[in-house]
Order: sequence, then structure tokens, then C-alpha cells
Amino acid sequence: MDSNNPLFRQTLTPKDAANQYARFGLSQNPFPTSPTINPLSTDPRDNGDIYCASLREKEEKKFEALLIPNANQSEPRMIAFLMDYATRRGRGIGKTAFINHQRKRIMKDLGNEISGGSTVMVAAHVIPEGSGRTRKYWQFTRLLAEALSHGQCITWAIWRIRASHGNIPQEILQLVDPQNPGDTLGNDRWLSDQGVNILFDLVPAIERFLVKNGVRDDVAKSLALYGHNSEQWERQYLQQISDYRWRREGNQLVLDDLVRLFRAAGIDRALLLVDQVEEIVIEQNSQERRLFLNDLRHSFIDGQYQSATTRFYNILLVLHPLIQEIWGPHWEAAGLDRTCAISGPTTQEYTIYFYPLDREEAAVPLVTTYMDFSRVLNYHGDKLFPFDRDAVVTALQLYGGVPGKMLTLLRLVLEKAVRDGMERINSNFVQAIFSDLPPEPIEQEDKGKLPPTQVDLTGNG
Repeated sequence: MDSNNPLFRQTLTPKDAANQYARFGLSQNPFPTSPTINPLSTDPRDNGDIYCASLREKEEKKFEALLIPNANQSEPRMIAFLMDYATRRGRGIGKTAFINHQRKRIMKDLGNEISGGSTVMVAAHVIPEGSGRTRKYWQFTRLLAEALSHGQCITWAIWRIRASHGNIPQEILQLVDPQNPGDTLGNDRWLSDQGVNILFDLVPAIERFLVKNGVRDDVAKSLALYGHNSEQWERQYLQQISDYRWRREGNQLVLDDLVRLFRAAGIDRALLLVDQVEEIVIEQNSQERRLFLNDLRHSFIDGQYQSATTRFYNILLVLHPLIQEIWGPHWEAAGLDRTCAISGPTTQEYTIYFYPLDREEAAVPLVTTYMDFSRVLNYHGDKLFPFDRDAVVTALQLYGGVPGKMLTLLRLVLEKAVRDGMERINSNFVQAIFSDLPPEPIEQEDKGKLPPTQVDLTGNG
């Protein structure tokens, strides 16, 4: 076959021998390409999979105290905040990595370890869309449904129901890996190969069970058919719902039907980790902010939805002082301050404060965690090589303790060291690379000036 034929020619991959980082004991540049976490990336350097938990032990304990049920706290806070005090120096302090790590802690065993075995729970990482696409509450509700699906919360519920109420013989269930049911309970072909009749036995049994537990007929049918696979359910059901239907029925789906699904599956609560709240707030006008927070209260605190009457959802809102100030009067007007104060001296009772890292204590373990992930096999040398200790401490100091920016600086430093054929990297070299970078704008410095908001004259979004 002609290798030059454009119909068949393939991209050439670099040979292993060409690894330019090998002389440093590395398989690749170990540092992320951006100071902010992208949870949708497949690269562990960028999606938060590489995480140094020891640096945020205090914040983790506060997270558990506020939001995780245990033997001493059966009812955690309905709403809590994660407050960023480094925002005005730029993104990258580690909020997204932190909440992504907490979500994974919960989902690995449905909250067994983190709650001391007291609660079966799921968690979803909710990331609002910018440019006004999450201004309206119905758009936020749709985002919640998508996050619960993306995070496999819904699939876990269906897997549990299949195991308990799907009429699957016990000898088949014994073949299921309880830590990874997706390959078995979530695989219709595998179940069929084991002799389970999907269309005439399993699906009708699940559908009847969900309807019996109060899930609307069309939702129950979609979950019974596709809920075992998040991509299928999103494609066959969620993506088929029009904006008009989301405005009319979105709340009922997320706040009634899905709550009934989870409770029928023996799941006690779901934790909604709402990141980047500014993407919602900045784009709203004053009336939209008031309506949004009124809807938030009715949805989770004192409305007639299952979510409110059962106190099923707990919410962590990730914000910074600018959003705190913008939302403050609307928060109080909506009556949410009676549940969770957003301003005043009692705010600290509901808030996980995120401060910059201490450069002396944090720099080495953070950098080591990233470098360990990319070390070649059988490497037994200095864990910081080719950096010395002062180099990584300097990098964190230059960015005021903001870890995301420090790590991307080290990426640039390592690339330059490779090109220059350097053997060791010291603080002077790090300082020189930093000095050559263009100055960065300070985010949200002027708290009094906000971008123009979009005014909806029709009320229909």
C-alpha cells in the first residue's frame, strides 16, 4: 500500500528514543499546560487526577464537617460555600482540583469511607457555562441533570436497582465486580450473554419499579432503557428535551423524578459541587439574580419538590468575594440567609476558605506529586531532579502561593532547560524565565465595575 496515498497515510509517532525528557528521568513534561483544571480533559496533568491531598487537609476537614453526614452529624448543611481569597491574583489556587478530588472520594464507594459507613451518597461536579448560557434557572436545572449524568450518579442508581430489583439471578450477580459494575451490570450485551432477557424481563421490571416509586412514566421508561449508560441516556433522552420543555418540566425532572430514582436505589443524598458560580452571576441583571435565588430556595429548602421535602441535595457553591458582594442583598431578600449566611460574622460557619499555599511547606510535595506521575520506570534518583529545592520554592513564591500558575511556570522552565541542554535547574533560572513572561492582568480588581448584563424583556430567556 502506498504510504503517500492521502486515503491511507497515517500520522508518524515519535520513537521512544526521541524522548527529550529521558535524561531527567521523565517520560514527558510532568506539568499542566494551563493553571486551571479542565475536568473534561483526558490528560491527568490537566484534569485534576494528579492531586496532593496533604496540602489541603484543613480545608478537607472543614468540607467533611459541613457537608458529609456521619455518626455524629446526621444532617449536614444544606448549602455551604468555598471561598477563594486569591482570585484577584488570578485563577489556579486549586478550588476545582479540590472539589474534583472530593467528588472522586465520594464516588469511589458511594460515600462509605468518607461518611464512616453512615450514608450512601453520590456527588456531581457542576460547571456553569459562560456567555449568559446559565443565566436562567431552567438552564441551571438542565446543567444539574447533565452533571448528575456525566458523573455517573444516575448510572450507579440504575446499577443498584438492576442488582436488587431487576430479577437478575444471584449466580449472575456473583460475577459482578462491585467496584466497577459498568462492565457487567451496565453492559446489556454481557447480561444477554449470561441469559438475561433485556427487553422483556429486565427493562420492564426496572420501569415498573420506578413508576411504583413515583417516577413519571416517560422518565421511568427512558431510565429503564438507557439509564445504565450515561452517554446513551443523555443522547436518547436529555438531548431530546427542547428548551421549551426544560422551562416547563426541568424542575420536575431534577427535583422530583431524579430524587425518587435515587431514593428508590437506596441512595440517601446527592452533593452538588457548583464550580465557577461567577459564570452564572456576572451575566445576570438584578431581577434575574433575585429570581434565581428565589428558585434556589424553593428547589432545595422550602418548596414542594421532593428535593426540598426530603432534603436530598446538599450544595457547595464555589465563589469569591466579588460574587459574595453582588449576591448579598438578593440572597437576604430571598430568605436564604436563614439557611446559610453569605455575609456577616456567621458566614465563616458555612464557608471553606481557600488561601494561597505556604511556599516553604507546599512547594516540594506539590512538585514531587506531579513529577512522580511522569517518572520513567526504575527511576530511584532525587525526586525533584532536575530542580533543586530553592527553584520550586521560588516558583511558588513568584505567584504568591497560587499553585496552578506555579506549575505552568515550571512547565515553561523545563522546556527551556531541555532546549538549552541544562543538567540542573536553580532558582536563578526560574526567576529569569519568569521575568521574560508578559505581565498578567489582575482579575476582578475593580469590584465596582461589572460587565454589561443582558436584559430579557420577554421573560422567556
